[in-house]
Amino acid sequence: MRVGYLTYGLDRAPTGIGRYVVELARAFAALAPATGVELVLLTTEREDHHGLWGRFEHHALPGCYLLPGLMTLGNAWLSLAARRYRLDIIHDPNGVAPFLGPRLGARRVVTIHDMFAYVYPDKHNRLDNWRYRWLLPTAVRRADALITISDCSRRDIARYFGIGAESVFVVAVGVDAIFGPEADGDEPQRVLSRYGIRTPYLLYVGGLNARKNLARLFEAFAAIHPSYPDLTLVVGGKRQWQTSEMDATFRRLKLEDCVHFSGYLEDRDLPAVYRGARLFLFPSLYEGFGLPPLEAMACGTPVITSNTSSLPEVVGDAAILVDPTGWRRLPARCAACLTTPRLRPTCARQGCSGRGASPGSGRPARYPRSTRR
Repeated sequence: MRVGYLTYGLDRAPTGIGRYVVELARAFAALAPATGVELVLLTTEREDHHGLWGRFEHHALPGCYLLPGLMTLGNAWLSLAARRYRLDIIHDPNGVAPFLGPRLGARRVVTIHDMFAYVYPDKHNRLDNWRYRWLLPTAVRRADALITISDCSRRDIARYFGIGAESVFVVAVGVDAIFGPEADGDEPQRVLSRYGIRTPYLLYVGGLNARKNLARLFEAFAAIHPSYPDLTLVVGGKRQWQTSEMDATFRRLKLEDCVHFSGYLEDRDLPAVYRGARLFLFPSLYEGFGLPPLEAMACGTPVITSNTSSLPEVVGDAAILVDPTGWRRLPARCAACLTTPRLRPTCARQGCSGRGASPGSGRPARYPRSTRR
């Protein structure tokens, strides 16, 4: 079987979905000898930062480097690729292909990671909202199979697209083997120094956008900081969209001396940054999966996260859950983790053991270490 695998944006610093695409391709490579599946990369990028082109047959989709090109020219190129490269299946793991062109013999599979544009349309940019509202429904109707990454997303897809939940396959993501509690000599300190991080610190990792709810995180941190004056909050990630409330809250609370924006954290450095944190805080309003809390747990760092969307499903009983809309309980929860001798080691131990909740089971289970964010 030959599977066309659409890659998008992998020559830029990858976040969530980009990591999913890379790690799923690597997992396919490891399984290929046993399955007989040939993965054929259909690439939109100008260069390969992940060593994928050397491992797979790959073909460019000209003019599709940016989303507008992919969503227009890409329809013709994907149809031509099906015939030209003798593809049995075309899989869009990004959820960006509208599939408007003819099939030309190939079945179509699309992964839809979340439904943020329907749940929180005011928290996202116009292009994403337009894509989700107008093009994704077309892709759903024209696809032969739909994949998502959590039960929460499956329910949302069924609700907003008016389809049966049983027609959506849930394939959970997992934590890469590099995430664990072990530390190598003085390397962690060198990593922290490289990003200007001083200890002790609390940590957030993810995009800087309105959905991530960082304004509430800043308010909670400002409330506990007088009791822990040596503590800093490290915010790791790329600035994205709708950050005006976050910026205004940051200025209003005068957090310049105690909040450190590290910028984008390279993959190889993430484990050390997770391990060095006293707590990992993830106040997101909505996640299709939300892997950063699981990565932090695997590194032995206690996690406080939201009690909404997929996050309770992902972390199970191994993290502390709070309401992201108010986060009034966060200061007390942080203080308990920082000062109660037994609470922090217990949370860390449960996280390291992989006691997240298996989608659909309601029981703690260890996620497979195959795919990331």
